[in-house]
Amino acid sequence: MNALRDQVGNQISNAFTGFDDMIQNSSTVLGHGLDSFDQAVTLSNTIANPFCDILIAICILIEIAQVASKVDVIKWEHGLKLLVKMVFAKLCINIVPHLLLACYLQAGKWIDDLGNMTIGSDVMNLGSTANDQISGLLTKVKSFWAIIGLFLSVFIVVLAIKICGLVVSVMAFGRMFELYVYVVISPLPCAFLPLGNGDGTGFSHLTAKFFRGFGAVCLQGVMMLICLKIFGLLMSAAVNTAIQAGVKATEAANAPASAYTVAVGDLCFALLLACIVLVMSLVKCGGWAKSVLDVG
Repeated sequence: MNALRDQVGNQISNAFTGFDDMIQNSSTVLGHGLDSFDQAVTLSNTIANPFCDILIAICILIEIAQVASKVDVIKWEHGLKLLVKMVFAKLCINIVPHLLLACYLQAGKWIDDLGNMTIGSDVMNLGSTANDQISGLLTKVKSFWAIIGLFLSVFIVVLAIKICGLVVSVMAFGRMFELYVYVVISPLPCAFLPLGNGDGTGFSHLTAKFFRGFGAVCLQGVMMLICLKIFGLLMSAAVNTAIQAGVKATEAANAPASAYTVAVGDLCFALLLACIVLVMSLVKCGGWAKSVLDVG
């Protein structure tokens, strides 16, 4: 029976402390630098850049055709505008990696500053705090059938907590993948810069939307870390309330044996609630960032 109880305790402990580790790793990934930025730029120069000159030429021809359809005579002003836009497009292709890097470094500075701030309880130890309390409660569970019932009741909850931690890590790493993809394809949206209003003026909304999209991904990392900080501030109260309720229920002089298993189950469900809230808020961060920068 002791072996079975230890097994149940180990499963809960692995899930709780594993969740803390996942959160810690996710926070580290969010503040991670673009170490392979030069390789991404090299890949961009190999894959995307060869098509950019062709795209610029096609965009200029489209602009000339649109201007010709609106005016009887193409004046030299139209040609000058198209030439300026072509030069800007070529210049933008050459400097866009550095612009993106500057944007990311600014977001990285905000993330570092947030990471050094302490707001409320430490989110990285929320699972460990609950696990310490559960470890004490499990030692009071003596009945074989009580241990079996506890295992059956918290098995799905423990699995869900592990999945939540995994989802948080996947979102953090997925953001880094998205940043590198933006860097690799960055010359292509810039090649569409000459497309304007059809009269030789204006610039393509595709290029502006691309930069806003990259800025949204950078801002998404900042918002995700803010959510982690708020998570530690708000949800630690719910977990601590469950801990206090469990302690109060089991410290009574005539507390039944089932009170310990109920307290363990309540703590597991409290942490699961916190995990679900965190995952939902992190999923929404991408939409929030896009709405701030008006990315359709």
